[in-house]
Amino acid sequence: MISFAESLEMTANEKRYLLLGNGFSISLFPNCFSYLSLFEEAQKAGLFAGNPEVSLAFELLGTTDFELVMEALKSASKLAPLYGGDQAKMNAHSELLKNVLVQAIAGRHPARPSEVTEEQYRNCRAFLAEFIGAQQERSGRVFSINYDLLLYWALLHDIIGYAWDGDNVVEAPDQVLLHDDGFRAPEDDFDAEYVAWEQFEAAHEQTITFLHGALHLYERGPELAKLCWERSGNKPLMDQIREALDEDRYPLFVSEGSSNKKLRRINRSAYLSKALRTFAGCCGQVKASLFVIGHSLAENDDHILRRIRNGKIRRMFVSLFGDPLAPNNLAIRAKADQIAAGRSVRHPLVVEYIDASSLHIWNH
Repeated sequence: MISFAESLEMTANEKRYLLLGNGFSISLFPNCFSYLSLFEEAQKAGLFAGNPEVSLAFELLGTTDFELVMEALKSASKLAPLYGGDQAKMNAHSELLKNVLVQAIAGRHPARPSEVTEEQYRNCRAFLAEFIGAQQERSGRVFSINYDLLLYWALLHDIIGYAWDGDNVVEAPDQVLLHDDGFRAPEDDFDAEYVAWEQFEAAHEQTITFLHGALHLYERGPELAKLCWERSGNKPLMDQIREALDEDRYPLFVSEGSSNKKLRRINRSAYLSKALRTFAGCCGQVKASLFVIGHSLAENDDHILRRIRNGKIRRMFVSLFGDPLAPNNLAIRAKADQIAAGRSVRHPLVVEYIDASSLHIWNH
């Protein structure tokens, strides 16, 4: 394995793209985040206890998507009087799922940005600056498959620029982050409590993309809205989520288990489908490098990994945590080799492995 510093030297004159996996969050809060879906988290916590129909509804619909089940229950309740169904129970279970969703999120997510220290934010911003720093000769993009708020919180703290100087993080006033996520004030309501994704004019400026959605992104009629702390009067996360659910607005995130089901969910959203196309476009650039940090290259994300395999990008750096010969790391290396082997001979892919302990994303 090589160090992160060595990988930066190897790509000093290249555009760098970053794909963040769940390890980005686990490295900071190992007891809060896991690879479990929200549905599995709810089951584990016994949130469906006493209501077996709710759990069976997920099974019958073949999904772990809360939004799909809630919508199905609401539609079925409208038809219940015609077919003798229990309309009251359907409505009650739809409301129950709202509470279960909030509790599942609350059970695995830090409640406040203050739970991350200023030093941890500084370290994270210095790390992100290597990809989207204003002083990078060729600024790249950051793609995240996480739906938690840690990346969002770190970007909001970008008041002063930071950079790594040898073994320490130092202030670098010019090294602020170019973190345009494509959201703007709604054209017809500039003072709204939210901002909306601008998929036309702002698309080419976007540097931050949530490939699987995120907890602060909501479909609001024809718009995709982003909850804003400053625009909402700094309401706590759980309060904002509860209010949105009460208004039948659900977080935009992909919680399905398999790659094919995830892709079907992605194709139902203009934002998510555009996000995947943008990632594919970045993978199609020859003179660039892709950094895959905190991702296991698991099969359930093959819809993303295929974009790398089918691309032209010439180098991929993959982080490994711990012993490179450990079973989980051997599995990652085997998958990376498989991706590289699937490339055309005209556009070979070189894979390098980064020692995750040298990343210092949050803690030094």
